[in-house]
Amino acid sequence: MRIDLTFDEARILALHGEPLPPVLTSLTCEDDTVYATLDLRRVPDPPAALRFAVALTPTVRAALRYEAYGSGVLDLRATATAAGLPVQRLLGFVEGPLRSALVKQGLPADAVAVVTGDGDPLVRVQVAEVLAQRAPGLHVTALTFAGGRIVVEGDVDPSFRLA
Repeated sequence: MRIDLTFDEARILALHGEPLPPVLTSLTCEDDTVYATLDLRRVPDPPAALRFAVALTPTVRAALRYEAYGSGVLDLRATATAAGLPVQRLLGFVEGPLRSALVKQGLPADAVAVVTGDGDPLVRVQVAEVLAQRAPGLHVTALTFAGGRIVVEGDVDPSFRLA
């Protein structure tokens, strides 16, 4: 199976036709990069450290660039700006609310992980794990993202169903 989608089509499918979460005020795409604007003031029940950070930098602009897909994991390289602070300084504040938001959406808390180290952070999306929960029997074998289009290749078992 091969599916070729525009970014907007993929976003609609991923959100099940629902609007963006309130914390995510914009989500756009250009070539192989997704641009997101987050309003940290809209994070529900933020921890104290995040409330402090919000007072200084309420808006974060992030760019997520496609790096690779393999073994069921999508890797995106992240850069962000928030009042001149590098994203690494904000990740500790955002990771807890991100995990809570994933769980509220019925996804595993570790469906998205942020790996820091040398260079820009790497966002790792556990595509196979999410599909096993949301669409058992659907397997993605390749995923590419370029020119604003997402191409997914995979196969569907006879046991496929939407959960």
